[in-house]
Amino acid sequence: ARYDEYIGGGFRRKTVSLIGARMKIGKSIFGDNVAIHVAHRLKIPVLMIDTEMSLYDHYNRILAYFTKTHIKSIETAAFVNNPTVNEKINKAVNIIKNIPYTYKNVAGKSFEEILSIIHRWVIKDVGFDENGNTKDCLVIYDYLKLMKSSSISSTMQEFQVLGFQISELHNFCVKYDIPVLAFVQLNREGIIKDSTDVVSQSDRLLWLCTNFAIFR
Repeated sequence: ARYDEYIGGGFRRKTVSLIGARMKIGKSIFGDNVAIHVAHRLKIPVLMIDTEMSLYDHYNRILAYFTKTHIKSIETAAFVNNPTVNEKINKAVNIIKNIPYTYKNVAGKSFEEILSIIHRWVIKDVGFDENGNTKDCLVIYDYLKLMKSSSISSTMQEFQVLGFQISELHNFCVKYDIPVLAFVQLNREGIIKDSTDVVSQSDRLLWLCTNFAIFR
């Protein structure tokens, strides 16, 4: 609810909402919680683009979200010794199978390939209404980063690559009329302070996102 209020009452089409967070602070869990709220509560298709974690990591967290069970109990399968919790887990699994949530791990793929994956999802899983407008959906991108070292050269540094990514992502949102929630780490060159200075060397990140928040 706090984030919803911060961004002005919900995600809007043709926009990129950007969240910056330091390592291991919980941005992926936050992203999962947003995804499940939108997909389960609002019945709106969600695409989770993940650059690092596995599908099992996400599902464990989603199960913890639904059942209010400690994630360690799920990861170690300790819940099977508790009939009540075991029943809750099984019910949650059936719920997850039927919500419009799609997960794609894109580790090692180029940014152009990632945009192609999003494009196919919009066409195949989201679709268009009778007026040709994209139906409601949400893409969560966890997280904007350098995907291949070959992207860095003497003429293009890492912060410039991130600027290119946000530019292309913004253009994609405008073209296909969709909202995106994206994350970026705060421990990169030019991203070292807890203020808008976090992107002092990546101005495009602030220019082309609709809003920027720091997650603590």
